[in-house]
Amino acid sequence: MRRDAREAVYRMIYSYLLTGEVDGELKNYYYFEHKLNGKDVEFADTLLSAVLENEDKILKKIEGLPKGYSLDRINQLDKAAILIAATEIDNFPDIDDIVSIDEATRLTEKYSTENSPAFVNGILAGYMRLNDER
Repeated sequence: MRRDAREAVYRMIYSYLLTGEVDGELKNYYYFEHKLNGKDVEFADTLLSAVLENEDKILKKIEGLPKGYSLDRINQLDKAAILIAATEIDNFPDIDDIVSIDEATRLTEKYSTENSPAFVNGILAGYMRLNDER
């Protein structure tokens, strides 16, 4: 299920944001823990690679979207959700943008702070507006 694959990738991106590396053993652990099948692993690997490839571009685009925040101040759990959803919005045309945003807010509801879902939703709404202006 893509939801489980997305959650495994979320946990990997969070780890990556903290350590600066992707640990293959940890990735395999998350994939096993979330009971990903072959199709889900393929989606997770593709999403993980796309997030890592597009991280700088996405962060540049969202810089300034959180009024009064610098990117350094964004909670790493929230940043991981934003990176995943923005990557899906930019690179996965088969996934509706609203689904990507809903999944990001769901992840922050589960793993982050009480205010995180609204914050992440606002950033991603702004991100979509930036894409529409192009």
